[in-house]
Amino acid sequence: MNPETFELIRDSLRGVAEIWQTDRGVAFDRLPGWTAPHHRHDPLTNQVSRQGSGVRLDLLTSATNIALTYRSLRDNPNRPSVVSIATDDFEQTLEHSNGDLRIWTDSAAFDFVPGEDSMASFDLPGSDAERAVSIWLPHNCAIEIIDITADAQLKAAPKRARTWVHYGSSISHCVEAENPLGVWSSRIAQNLGVNLVNLGLAGSANIEYFASKTIASIPADFISLKLGINVVAGATMTKRTFVAAVQAMLDIIRESQPTAQIAVISPIYCPGLETKPGPVTTNAAGEVVGSEFNKVDWLGELTLVLVREILEEIVAGRQDENLLYFSGLDLFSERDVHMMPDHLHPNAEGYLLMAERAERLLFS
Repeated sequence: MNPETFELIRDSLRGVAEIWQTDRGVAFDRLPGWTAPHHRHDPLTNQVSRQGSGVRLDLLTSATNIALTYRSLRDNPNRPSVVSIATDDFEQTLEHSNGDLRIWTDSAAFDFVPGEDSMASFDLPGSDAERAVSIWLPHNCAIEIIDITADAQLKAAPKRARTWVHYGSSISHCVEAENPLGVWSSRIAQNLGVNLVNLGLAGSANIEYFASKTIASIPADFISLKLGINVVAGATMTKRTFVAAVQAMLDIIRESQPTAQIAVISPIYCPGLETKPGPVTTNAAGEVVGSEFNKVDWLGELTLVLVREILEEIVAGRQDENLLYFSGLDLFSERDVHMMPDHLHPNAEGYLLMAERAERLLFS
């Protein structure tokens, strides 16, 4: 990759914490490098933070053809890598299944199947003047950007005026979405012209210190924290530790950003965990269900019903006029479960419904 292309990608890449040059191009991570020792014991966090949910190239150009060459590293052979392009009045999506493939044999080992580079070549409507163009990168796999070319000059666009930092689980990462603009936070950001930093980390939103410090370090106008589902599903906390972790996350963010608007969002509906604790298992129908063991009340085992009560109580008790609580049931409730094939993750249609509701609820 020539220096000019590297500088263009570096200056236009949004929603990432780390960018580095590889032998052939550019790679990125949504978490900063200093966090690596904090999640070294958990290969999943390192895997999903390099998947580009919410990551995009924000460009200014009059080009009518833009071609992005990249190499994907997919973890699911049934999910292609998908790239979307968007302007104010045009969107197009292209998908590829020819990249590298990682087939996991257990939680820490995999077989590697080499592939080839992919090229997403987009034809845009003609334009006599420069316009803002966003290329939304694959949300469901890691990629290495190899090259970007166009039939007119490409420049990095100025950063969008308002910054929104969002933190959450797989239901914020949205690998089940059909394309990058099917990620519910990305859909809202494109609609509203917001500079999104999506820290939706599938299976990895356990309210750790490194996540709190990362969020606090990103100057933001609006921060949303969608908390609880990974904690319950993985049985990683009890009531005692969950309350302390949420309070600490809010303290850490507030120390750095005393006036930013913060929304605490409780979990969406999940039938198997509403009144049962984790850890989750999957039944014969492929549906996620909670633990069948007797609940140990003195231990403070968490269910989604209890988590919602705790989060609402925490927000009310902090008496912070810029801190608000929203129920995840207003984004996706029991009446929507037909759009939840595994009884945990919404499908592509469900995520778009969440985008519509969250835009109205959080940004009206």
